[in-house]
Amino acid sequence: MHPTVALADIVAYLDELLDAPRYASEEDSNGLLLDGGQAVFRLAAAVNTSFAAIRGAAAAGAQLLLVHHAAWPFIDLQLREEKLAALRTSGISLYGAHASLDCAPQFGNSWVLARQLGVAVEGTFLEYHGGHAGVFGRAEGTFERFVGRASQALGVDVEAWRNSDSFGRVGVVAGGAGETSAVDEARRLGCDTYLTGEGSMFTRLFARETGMNLVLGTHWATEAPGIKALAQRVAEHFRLPWSFVPEEPPLP
Repeated sequence: MHPTVALADIVAYLDELLDAPRYASEEDSNGLLLDGGQAVFRLAAAVNTSFAAIRGAAAAGAQLLLVHHAAWPFIDLQLREEKLAALRTSGISLYGAHASLDCAPQFGNSWVLARQLGVAVEGTFLEYHGGHAGVFGRAEGTFERFVGRASQALGVDVEAWRNSDSFGRVGVVAGGAGETSAVDEARRLGCDTYLTGEGSMFTRLFARETGMNLVLGTHWATEAPGIKALAQRVAEHFRLPWSFVPEEPPLP
């Protein structure tokens, strides 16, 4: 039989693990976002605070939904209040780990992703809310084999552009880090390859014109491993069952 854990105990653990109060001072999507009023005996996790995630958490019997992306008023607009109301109706608390998970040393989004892709991390880069959202390091094999590993690990057909004859030093930033400045920062660190979730025409053009290999693995798929790893860590610490709620069909 699984234990029942006070919500406050899980929040305190996550806050300390993620240094959430530090990030919450700059970005209000880190920490407890909604108190559903129940103790926790099952945890659910999702990349987004989507209606699908809320329904999935409720169907799984979870009392806490751990997400990377909060329901932001400037993105979700009127849907934000509808989502919060759905959580309240189901008695599900919501905890957000946005910049705090992006920048967490060793177990943040990009660290977890890099390990799945076979990149041995040597350092971090890309300042974000006082931390670093990206990692860089060495990868064995060829660019083509790396692209294949990425597609297999992420479960999507990644978009790949070979713009350099070299391969072996990779910058990895989970999510939507397609700014040309991010690509250039990786280049200046000696990377010949840059992997992130999504990019614009300008991302592709800049990578081509600076001779950087570019891999785009979708925003959702590159950030799913991190929130899964965090949920598993919490679940193991408190001996709670947990489940991941995917978006069906997967999002780009």
